[in-house]
Amino acid sequence: MNQWKRLTLFLLLNIFVSACTTMAVLLLWDQFRPPLPGGTTRQITFRLSKPTATPTPTVTPVQTIEATPAPGFLFHPVQDGETFESIAQQYNVGVDELIAVNGYSQLQLLSPGELLRVPIHRAAISNLVGAGDLESEHLIIQSELEGVLDLTGWQLDDGAGKVYWFPSVKLFSKGEEISLYSKAGANTASELYWGESEALWQPGKTASLRDPQGNLHSTFVVQ
Repeated sequence: MNQWKRLTLFLLLNIFVSACTTMAVLLLWDQFRPPLPGGTTRQITFRLSKPTATPTPTVTPVQTIEATPAPGFLFHPVQDGETFESIAQQYNVGVDELIAVNGYSQLQLLSPGELLRVPIHRAAISNLVGAGDLESEHLIIQSELEGVLDLTGWQLDDGAGKVYWFPSVKLFSKGEEISLYSKAGANTASELYWGESEALWQPGKTASLRDPQGNLHSTFVVQ
C-alpha cells in the first residue's frame, strides 16, 4: 500500500515539474523570439497637398463687325428716248452714281426695256441761298424719307477739306427742310451754324452730304 502511495506521489511530482518546465520554456520563448512578419505594421504617411486654385478662364469678347449699310435701290425700266441724265434728274441722283451702281461706262447707251437700279437717298441738298455772302449764305437740306430722319452724325464737306458734323437733329416728315448757315450762331430745330468766319461757297465748289457710315446721299455744285 505504501508502495502505491509513493508511486502516485512520484507521478504527481513529475507532472508538476513537467508543467512548470513547459511554462518556463514558453515564457522565455515569447520574450526572446523575433517579431513575426505578419505582426509588422508599416507606417503610412499621408501628405495633404495644398489645393491649387483653378485659374479663371479668360473670355475673349467676340468682336461684332457691323456691315456698312448702303442706300437702298428702286428699279426703273428704261423707256424709249431716256438717258442716264434724264433718269438721274427724274430721281434727283447724280449721273455718275447712277452709271456706277449699274456697272455701265460713260460711253454706253441705254436701250428700252433695260432695268436700272436707282439709289434711294434719305436726304438731299436742295438749294444754296446767298452764295458768297457770309451773313446770308446757307445750304438747305431736305428729307426724302417717309417718317423720321435722324441726321445725328451726318457730315457735309465743301470738297476742300472742311467738314461739318451734324449735331442731334431730326426731320420728321418727307420734304421737311433744315438750313445750314456758314457763319457762327446758335443752333435751333430749323437752323444750324457751321461757325466759319468767311463765306464757303464759291462757284465751282461741291457740297457733299454723307450719312454716319460714309454713304453719299447728295451733292450740290455751286454755279
